[in-house]
This record gives sequence, C-alpha cells and structure tokens, in this order.
Amino acid sequence: MSIFKRSFRDTPYATYLFLLIQSIIFLAMQITPAGSTSIKTIVNFGGLYNPYVTQLHEYWRFITPIFVHIGFYHFLFNAFVLFFLGEQVENLYGHVRFFLIYLLSGVSGNILSFALHNESVSAGASTSLFGMFGAFIILKHYFSHNLVLSTLARQYTFLVALNLIFNLFDSSTDIWGHIGGFFSGLLAGIALAVPKQARYYRIIERLSAGILLIIFLVIFLKIGFTKTKFA
Repeated sequence: MSIFKRSFRDTPYATYLFLLIQSIIFLAMQITPAGSTSIKTIVNFGGLYNPYVTQLHEYWRFITPIFVHIGFYHFLFNAFVLFFLGEQVENLYGHVRFFLIYLLSGVSGNILSFALHNESVSAGASTSLFGMFGAFIILKHYFSHNLVLSTLARQYTFLVALNLIFNLFDSSTDIWGHIGGFFSGLLAGIALAVPKQARYYRIIERLSAGILLIIFLVIFLKIGFTKTKFA
C-alpha cells in the first residue's frame, strides 16, 4: 500500500506531455479542409500505412500513429483513458519508465499491426493505452500483498479481456495493435520494474522480459517486410 500512496503525490509530467502532443496534432488535423476523419489527412499526419513504410522507408510511422486520431470521439476516448490511467501508471513506475513503456507499447503494437494487419490506414493511442494496462496488470504478480493494486489489476484485466472480445466483432478496430501493445507493456513493466522496489523482482525475469520484447520486435518486423516483399 505504501508505494501506491507515496507515488501518487508526483505530478504525471509525461502523461501531460503525451496529452498535449496528441491534442495539438488533433486540432491541426481538424482545421484541415478534409478534417481528421479523412484518410488523406490521417496519412499526411503520420498514420500507419504499410506501403509508405516499405516503399518510401518512412519508419517513423511506427511512432507517429500513437498521436494521430480519427475523429473527435476517437480522440476524446483515448485522451480520457490516458489522463486517468496514465496518472496511475506514471506515478507507480516514475516519469522515465512510464515514458518508455508508453512509447515501446505503441511502437510494438504498430509493428504487430504492420506484420499481421491489412494495408488499411491505422492510427490512435490505443496501442500505448493497452500497454499501460499490461504494465499495471503485471504488478499484481509482484505486489499481491497490496490490496489496492490487486483490486485495480483484476478490474483492468476484465476490461482488457472484454475490449478484446468486442474487437473480434469490429472489423474497423485493429485488434493486432491492441494485442501487441498489451503484451509489450506487460514485458516492459517486468523489464523496467517499479523504482526502489527491485527486491520484489528476480533479475532473470527482468532480463528475460527485455530479451523477449526485443525478439518480438525483430520477428514481426521481419514478417511485415517479408510479407510485403512477396505480396
């Protein structure tokens, strides 16, 4: 309980930074003639589009989709989740670790989408948001004695499972990006660990999680580029 209470005194600077970036980008998209729901606008502002990655070598598109949103409700919902969940995760992991978890999860989700999804345009912070859920849920394994963390982790597990089930019946949702983000956030949470609580983690677990995350990225990058090469 003590680490949960102590860490919540901190201001979640990284969360506010991510919110600011995606808000500025969304406003810029909205004032374009076609608006934020236009495929052209989404691609121009950095949405994930496989041919541009493979043919034009725009590898930065594995990062930029995290901050690009399709329409007002998409932006509003993701901003809402980032604001509330981001504060919790950042105050537990610290600013730098949270910053890395958020970006690694987003990039990993986009890479899995790149490898397994079709060539439609995709964007949104949900890859990173699922990563935050993963990083929070894994804490139950290490801090089962903490009633607050354990309760929240169970609730978030239910929400993630329910969301993924709904994703199966929604062709417009990039379920692979969500799955990739979730498991990458889980692995990153283990590898980075909660600061000043290293005694709860085994070094072999942290090393294994970091290595698995790297292997995950390499394998699915290779799959994505190979699929495109022989398409």
